[in-house]
Amino acid sequence: MVKTAGIIIIGDEILSGKIQDSNSHFMVKELRLHGIDVRRISVIPDDVKEIANEVREFSERFDYVFTSGGIGPTHDDVTIEGIAKAFDVKITLNKVIKKFLYKRFGKHLTSEQLKIAKVPEGAELIKNGTVKFPIILFRNVYILPGIPEFLEKKFFVIEKLFDEPPFLLKKIYIKEYEPEIAPYLNQMVKRHKDVKIGSYPVVGNRDYYVMVTLESKDDKSLNLALNDILQKIPRRKVFKVEG
Repeated sequence: MVKTAGIIIIGDEILSGKIQDSNSHFMVKELRLHGIDVRRISVIPDDVKEIANEVREFSERFDYVFTSGGIGPTHDDVTIEGIAKAFDVKITLNKVIKKFLYKRFGKHLTSEQLKIAKVPEGAELIKNGTVKFPIILFRNVYILPGIPEFLEKKFFVIEKLFDEPPFLLKKIYIKEYEPEIAPYLNQMVKRHKDVKIGSYPVVGNRDYYVMVTLESKDDKSLNLALNDILQKIPRRKVFKVEG
């Protein structure tokens, strides 16, 4: 069975258009390289009840859940509270994180600084030399920051824990319009059940008008589908093949 994941992007700034989300795109690409199929991406506000409801549902539906945002020291950072509410657990002050904060800010921590050390009771910490601040894991929920640079560093640590066969990808760039190749592609979908075939129009390019993608975890199935499609499309219409 293919492992599944759900991504929850948390932040009023995303929903109001102040900040553009890049974290979900980054995580999807990385997860597919590690054989994990992202089934849903949700963007929700900094609201405890909404976070709790979404995290609870995602945790039940998917093997892995990744949250991004809302774990800082300010008033609108309520992700930890929402996750604790989702599983009906208390919030505790983590000694390891508190020690880290002492080293960084000194012994006299403010309530805002201490807020960063709060975790849902029973949470695990993933520590690695490449990231200063430990990653918080509660059950199957990885709690990540919203700042892309910080999230990416932590994600490169997390993804080493996954050991699934990767999704293999081939791309065909075709100088035909979608309606012209649709009959071929519909045939291929029926013939190659183990390969996910996608078709995406490209606008404003002289060399090709459609990008066709083929994905599978099985290299043999992938190449059979690729060769099958290439036999159906005139060679002069194929601009290039990648993968």
